[in-house]
Amino acid sequence: MRCPGLSPADPRGALSTEDVRAVEVNSVWRGVSLDLLMENAGAAVASLVECALGGLQGARIAVLAGKGGNGGDGLAAARRMASRGARVEVYLVQGSVEHPSARAMLRALEGSRVEVERGPPRGLDGFDAVVDAVLGVGVRGALRGAVREAMDAYNSSQGLRVSVDVPTGVDPDTGAAAEGAARSDYTVSMIAAKRGLFKEPGSLHAGEVLVAEIGVPEAARTYAGPGDVAARVPLRRRDAWKGSAGRVAVVGGSRLFAGAPILAALAAYAAGVDLVYLVSPRSYDAALSHVELIPRSPEDLEDAVSRSHAVVVGPGMGVSEEAAATVERVLELAERGGKLVVMDADALKMIAEGMVKPRGTLVLTPHRGEARMLLGGEDLEPLEAARRIASRLGATTVVKAPIDAVCSPEGRCRLNETGVPEMSVGGTGDVLAGVIAGFAARRAAAGLGYDPLNTAAAALYATGRAGELAVAEGVESITPLKVLEKVPVAVEEARRLAGQRG
Repeated sequence: MRCPGLSPADPRGALSTEDVRAVEVNSVWRGVSLDLLMENAGAAVASLVECALGGLQGARIAVLAGKGGNGGDGLAAARRMASRGARVEVYLVQGSVEHPSARAMLRALEGSRVEVERGPPRGLDGFDAVVDAVLGVGVRGALRGAVREAMDAYNSSQGLRVSVDVPTGVDPDTGAAAEGAARSDYTVSMIAAKRGLFKEPGSLHAGEVLVAEIGVPEAARTYAGPGDVAARVPLRRRDAWKGSAGRVAVVGGSRLFAGAPILAALAAYAAGVDLVYLVSPRSYDAALSHVELIPRSPEDLEDAVSRSHAVVVGPGMGVSEEAAATVERVLELAERGGKLVVMDADALKMIAEGMVKPRGTLVLTPHRGEARMLLGGEDLEPLEAARRIASRLGATTVVKAPIDAVCSPEGRCRLNETGVPEMSVGGTGDVLAGVIAGFAARRAAAGLGYDPLNTAAAALYATGRAGELAVAEGVESITPLKVLEKVPVAVEEARRLAGQRG
């Protein structure tokens, strides 16, 4: 099917639902409203139906609309098709519309030639096309009540069947299909095709999958934003217990340097985890001043790593054979347990000097000087440096700079533009390392996996924004403690921008 504004879906460009949610929120943050995105989505669906039918003049079309954003896309499509001469009937399957932008689309139908009925259709005989806009990407599980009735009528219809974003009843990530899930001729996916549309049985329900260009700015995909925090850092459970929001181990420090691992540990707390183990020669001294930290001696390393969901290693360790042996042991234990390790500061020097070999799931966090060291003296721009290091070492790599870059070993990259020059003070890198580990631990504790690239991007955004908030208070200079104190504020701000509560 060739139709303006639509392109054939490529499985290689498919996204998860959290990816799409992040892009959507970032788009709104960059000035493209949800109403406009919904309007454009509706226009894309209307164009597909018009192309498939060879015209809309006089065509009889039914739109089954749910109460959320997916329903709003369908309502926008209904108005567009009616304006092009179609005879459109809308069924508000669940009896109402709750999404604010969808309600705006419903108001826009008032005074038009579109008939609106509340409840599922009893039958859909005689329609040239039926549009399934009932459940969107955020709804999973069995189909019940009015939704099941609507899908029974949809699947029995003899006209063209088109689903908006994903067929109702198909899990957009796994492709699992509920009993009675929509079976469509076409699925029009917004922003990008969803991964579940290429996995059986979801692929058998989707028909031909097309992707609609709905006006998302490229920067909303490339640059980290509040959507990355809101979509990728899970909310705390209502029935939370100690440890359910994640546990982090910070391994670092020496008899000379005690502050860096403390900053990383406090930053993990600021990122929202429940427990932080500090493994350091002076951890018990640190706990006297920071009673929230759980002190562990170097002899307790295995226990601390085994209890944690993510680990930070390197801050303040110094470079020595003994320190290198500790880092190697951390990597061995973490790889065995499938845990993410954030390697910072002296751990990076040990890699550059060949004392430590990277292994397992890693995030490296060099500043530009450390990146040059990891590249054997080669001086590259941050993005190319991150891409090159990630490929060479098989580790997701953050290069800290005025515009941060983070790349995965496979070559996927993100950028971040939050932050202020005042963050060049010592210790802010330790804060970032702790936030990355904290966000990763929260994901792991919630069963979401680590997703190192986008988790690091979310941490870059939140930490940079925390620095901006600290400077906004009017102080001439800031400290890393001031930055980490603002991390929870930055996270809450991102959730508010995304309309989340919790």
